[in-house]
Amino acid sequence: MRPLALVGLYVYGLSVAAVALSGLDVVSYILGTIVDVAIFAIIALSINLEAGVGGIPNFGKVLTVTAGAFIVGGVVSRLAMSIYGVSGDFVYDNPTIVSNLAKAMDPQGALLLLALSLLFSLAAGAAIGVAMSLPAVRLREDYLAITLLAFGDVLFYVGRYYEPFVGGTFGVSIPPILEKVFGGGFSRYLGAAVLAGAVALAVYLVLDRLVNSPYGRALRVHREDPELVEVFGRRATALRLWAMAVGGAVSATAGALYALYAGAVHASSFTRITFTFYPWLIMILGGMGNNLGVVNGVFIFVTLRRLIDMYKYELSSILGFDPVWLAYMLFGALALAIIAAKPEGLIPEEQTPLAKRRKIQRSGAAAGI
Repeated sequence: MRPLALVGLYVYGLSVAAVALSGLDVVSYILGTIVDVAIFAIIALSINLEAGVGGIPNFGKVLTVTAGAFIVGGVVSRLAMSIYGVSGDFVYDNPTIVSNLAKAMDPQGALLLLALSLLFSLAAGAAIGVAMSLPAVRLREDYLAITLLAFGDVLFYVGRYYEPFVGGTFGVSIPPILEKVFGGGFSRYLGAAVLAGAVALAVYLVLDRLVNSPYGRALRVHREDPELVEVFGRRATALRLWAMAVGGAVSATAGALYALYAGAVHASSFTRITFTFYPWLIMILGGMGNNLGVVNGVFIFVTLRRLIDMYKYELSSILGFDPVWLAYMLFGALALAIIAAKPEGLIPEEQTPLAKRRKIQRSGAAAGI
């Protein structure tokens, strides 16, 4: 494996050493970073399938991420009330209801609710992905990007201004599902890190296999020339539909994991910058069309983001402006630098000409391999 393929881990290792030297809690830093890496990896890998491999400019990724979180906060939580016989208005009596659920819930029931959260978010994300693929039938790439960008904020405004769903501007707390499954205190954060990491690894393996399948190769042809796909007998609309469905299902799972880890759902948390533009930056940084490159981009981005959050106020006297804007400025500059200096990303997509592959296969067959 090339050293460049591990650049993300190098950067993360240096950050762990810096945190240890500064006297901060290294274990908490590692566990928190694992959760962040897992969630952003799932979202960025889904965008890589749609845009990096398939050429579908999905700038509305926040929509499916928000859907996954709202499934946990608005559907699964009410389902828990029904299972355990807790009555009341989930939004307006939220603290009392969550407290009663915490007393009534058992580990087996919490595990069932955890599984339902992931399954329901998968289904909701896939359905929304299919709906988002419909404009792709008639719109060109530039108009499609603008349309999907507008779609992205739909659930944000619904959740923010329709209080009966997830509490409007105040949000809602959710039942302590992770605490009941893994235990409280340190065990809860360790379990969350293991769960998020396992889901992210499963997503990587499945999408990597999908990208290298005949369907993935057809998607790459679609990215270069959608009309050429039709010549080869594949329906471009079907390719886009399945890519958006799979990408939507995967990213909605990330939203569910985020809500479970946070223990609450606030519509204002699901912004376009965090759950659309940052994953796009990760994909561009790591390398479009390359899942390994995307993972490297995730490690670099999350490491820089956490270090900026940790040390930005120490720099306030030097900066001369409110450090709350520092991350936006630095990541914006990073995006421009990558696009200008290395548009193919840190680990470019490997090109494997079909003719060369066939030649290798013929040679192996002639040699009796």
